[in-house]
Formats: sequence, C-alpha cells, structure tokens
Amino acid sequence: MYDGKQVVRVETKYKQKDLYNIGIEMKQRKGTGNYDKERTPFNVEYVSMSERNLYQEVKQTLKRRNIEYLNKPNTNLLNGITFTSGNEFFEALGMKFIDSGRTYKTGDKKGQAVKTPYIKSKEDIPQAVSYYFDSCMDFLKEYVGEENILLAQIHYDEDTPHLQAYYIPVVNKVKRKCYVKDKEGNVVKEEVKNKQGKTSLVPKLLRDDKGKIVYEEVKGKFLNNDQFWKSKGGKNSFARLQDNFNKFITERGFKLDRGNIGNDVEHKTKLEHQIEENKAELEELQLEKERTKQILEDTKNGLLEAQKSANKEVLNPRKGIVGYNTNDVVEIVEYSKNLEKINILQQSELKNKDTLITKLSNENENFKQNKELIKRNKIIEEQKDTIKEQKKEITRLKNIVNVLENNIENLKQKFEREIDKWKNLFSKMCKAIDKVLKREPKKYIEDYEDLADSINYDYYDKGKDKNDDFEMRL
Repeated sequence: MYDGKQVVRVETKYKQKDLYNIGIEMKQRKGTGNYDKERTPFNVEYVSMSERNLYQEVKQTLKRRNIEYLNKPNTNLLNGITFTSGNEFFEALGMKFIDSGRTYKTGDKKGQAVKTPYIKSKEDIPQAVSYYFDSCMDFLKEYVGEENILLAQIHYDEDTPHLQAYYIPVVNKVKRKCYVKDKEGNVVKEEVKNKQGKTSLVPKLLRDDKGKIVYEEVKGKFLNNDQFWKSKGGKNSFARLQDNFNKFITERGFKLDRGNIGNDVEHKTKLEHQIEENKAELEELQLEKERTKQILEDTKNGLLEAQKSANKEVLNPRKGIVGYNTNDVVEIVEYSKNLEKINILQQSELKNKDTLITKLSNENENFKQNKELIKRNKIIEEQKDTIKEQKKEITRLKNIVNVLENNIENLKQKFEREIDKWKNLFSKMCKAIDKVLKREPKKYIEDYEDLADSINYDYYDKGKDKNDDFEMRL
C-alpha cells in the first residue's frame, strides 16, 4: 500500500540569464510560490551560497575546480531538481495540514481544497519528514556528486513541503569532433558557403569511410549538460532517474508510487502550473458570469412582462400584477439589482484574473530571459536617491501647507470680524434712516438699496420743490 505519489521534477536548461531569479528565490524567498513568511524560518538549508549571488557562485566554483566549459550566453550552466510528494504522504508521516481557503483548479485534485502545512515550531515537523528529505539529499549526492551541488534547501513555507536543489552538470570525459590535420599537425581549413551565399574558412571535419564524423574521447573535468544526461541514459535518462530514486527511497522505508514504470514525462515549472491554475479559475468565473447574466436577463424580461401587464390592469387596481402582489414585485426588483451587482463584481474579478494571468505569463517569460527584472531592479537602485529627495520635498511642502492653513484660518477669523462690523454698521444706518424718515423699519434690504440708489444718482430730488419737507428732499 502506497502512502503517496513519487514526485521528482528536473529542469536542465538554466543559463546565465536565469541565475539571478533562482538566487533571489532561494535566498530572499521571492518568486512564483505561495510563500508563508511565518513558516519561512523553519526552512532547512543543506547547501548555501558563499558568493554574493548565484552567478558568481557558479563562476567561482568552475574557476576554483578548473572545470572547462563553453563560456557563452546559451550554455546550460545549471540544473535544478525538486523532491516532494502529495500532502497525503506527509500526513502519513505525521505532519498536520490546514485548509488554505483555496481550491485546485486543474489536475487530479481539481475542486479539492488546497491544504498547507501547520507549523508553529520545530516540533511540528515530524522526524519522519526530516528523515525523508535527508534521504532525498543522500540520493542526490550519489546521483550528481556532492561537490557539484551549489544550493539545496527544504521549503516548508509553500503549499507542499519539498527539497529544492541546484547543481552543475559535470562529467569526467567528453566526446569531441576530430579535424583533418596536415603533416605539421595543423588543422586543415576548407571553404564553405552559408545560407546567404557568403564563403568562409572553417576547420575540416575528419570523417570515416562511411562519411560519418569521427569523435575522440577526452578525459578531464567538463561542464557539459548534454554529456551529463547522455551518461545517465540519454533519452531514457529521466525515466531511469525516477526508477533509481524509487528503489533508493523504498530501501529507506518509504512507500511512494512510482507511477508508470519507464515514464519519461517532464513536469511543469511552478509558473506554468500557476498560469494553468489561473486559466482554469478564469474559465469557471466566465461560466458563472454567463449563468448570472442569463438569470439577470430572465429576471429583466419578467419585470418587463409584469410592467406590460400592469399597464393593462390600471382600471382594475384590485387585481395583482401578473399574479404578483406589490411585495413580490419589490422583491423581484431587489433581486434584479443584486444580480446586477454580482455581474459587475464578476466582470471586475474576471478582468483582474485576466490581468493576473498576463502578469504571470510575463513573469514566466522574464524568468527565462531575466531582462525585465534586472532592468526594474536597476531602475529601483538608480531612483533611491531621487525618492529620498522627493520625500524631503514632500515634507517641506507639507510644512508649507500647514503654515498656509494656519494663515488662512487667521485671515478667515479677521474677515469674519470685519463682516460683523459692517453688518452692525449697516443695521445702525438702517435704523437711523428709518428714524429720520419717521417710518416703520422696512422688511427687505432692497428697500434701503433703492433709496440709496435714488440719492446717489440724483433721482430723489428731481422735479421736487426746494420747500418740500425734509423727508421728500432726502
């Protein structure tokens, strides 16, 4: 009876441009995983970097050990390998898991809850789990050579515990093409044409009687990815790796299902898996959106029919609207509004999910090319001083704003006091005018404005006798 499925993932094509991202993920735990920072302190480091970054670690290791390699951008410098299993295997070993609130969107566990390790202290990591990863590490040392492993860590801070390691593919002998040489031992060159029709001199390959290229075996220390995997079985190398590991781990007392014997399937990267999960979630949301839109459309049509029927029954108010009473219609309207809200929220969620998938796809491409991340970090470094200056300027402007606000408040108070003075003066003047004219106080301010305009523009005294009384002359 098996406790779980065997999972061994291998990536063989890490080049110079990929090393930055790998180092950042392993050292700073930044990348494509669902990292739980509270569990990060419980990660275990078997092999750590001694240099400031992974690229320097690879270069210095090759230099220190006098390992020959082709120093080109497309040279495969590093391999990666991951050992893990499903949560049921680790549960069988005594580890506790809790519901993360997420569900699997693809694969055998589609629709099931995603569980994550429950780790609050070192005591929460069963000894059997530690022994399993120790055994995985022992297998890796035998398989690739302990001296070739540059990074190796157990990660308990992601959804599933796993051992992740990186090593240089070193071999002790390589096969090299042989070239035709003259009597003095110099390589003979021949003229060849390329696809564009241009000619150039290149070393002439040595061929046997059947026209096949002749190879020679050279011993030493070489970083050569192709030769490394040819020595492990060539096209069947991954299948042999799975078989060898299953035999090794079984002898250590663990029961893992190898799967199809001889199966040579390559596993997806974490980014590819995450993109696939998000695409599946997007499809679900789109279906849910369509269902909600249909319900909404049906409800709208029902309301329209109810409204048409209501117009016909105006003369008979006692009869309900298409069999509905007033409360029913109100509930239908509210239900329709809620569906509208749900539809809007789902559209927003779909848009966010589309954006996330695009972002993850770009990250996956950047993980392979590494240009955008390097560029972004370079810009961040260049802008640190600028940001500091901007913060200082913002602080200075805030102080100025505070001073201005205080000044505005003082001016506002002065202005209000001045307004009160003029109000009091106007009130006194109105009372004085009413007293002089021996009349009752007027109700509207326009009465006083009209009188003032008449006096100011000489309308009041025009055509009046000089002997008129004071009131008329005024």
